[in-house]
Amino acid sequence: MLKVSIHAGPIDSATRFNLLGWVDIGYEKLAPVADYKTYLFQTGVGATIPALIYSYPRWSASLWDLAARAIALSLRTEVECLNEEVPPVRREGKAFAFANQLSAVIEHVSSNSQRRKTLASVDIEQTGRIRGRYIARFTEHTMGLHVTEPFEFRPSFLQPEELLLHACLMRLTSKQELPPRPALCLPDAVEKDGYRYVPIHRLVEPARTGFLQWLNAKRVPPVAHADAKLGLGLEVLYLKFLTEAI
Repeated sequence: MLKVSIHAGPIDSATRFNLLGWVDIGYEKLAPVADYKTYLFQTGVGATIPALIYSYPRWSASLWDLAARAIALSLRTEVECLNEEVPPVRREGKAFAFANQLSAVIEHVSSNSQRRKTLASVDIEQTGRIRGRYIARFTEHTMGLHVTEPFEFRPSFLQPEELLLHACLMRLTSKQELPPRPALCLPDAVEKDGYRYVPIHRLVEPARTGFLQWLNAKRVPPVAHADAKLGLGLEVLYLKFLTEAI
């Protein structure tokens, strides 16, 4: 299961004592194209109705893409809502709510909750003295640092998870909307010595880095090939990676 925890203050000081809420994202069907069941828990409010994310290709985009879709669905009020659209920001009058700094972390939590692995984090803070204007710094285990352009978020009532959602949108599209659904990263295979291989340089991130790390952990080096700078990986292993790797 993935857990997106939202905290008051910077990520370096994130503890259970400044936890503002979290999003749980678990599998309904684990496969290269997976189904997820997700719900949002708001401190002092409780849990939302569970939402389902159908047919989402694993290792096809940033984890913040999946997190953004989970939050967007959880913030909608319809009992059966399959529409991955950003809910409208509530604005009434000229006054607006703001936060000085928020942070969030994405962890993989084992089925028995005994093991946790940090996969991504973000710091969201106001820029200068302009209230309601933010900048976000994203990190991820298979990608480098990504710093957004300054963006405005000025609702009448501040929900931390909604601010996180809008920061994710700036990370993903540089505007306040979700990107198109990512496609499964499955390039055409290369035949060699009777086996089918995936050319690793044709994989998009995060699949490329994730697959190389997974092969390294399995102690299976890529197969050298003149037309593949990063080598070839067995197609059967790549499909196994898409199914089971975290």
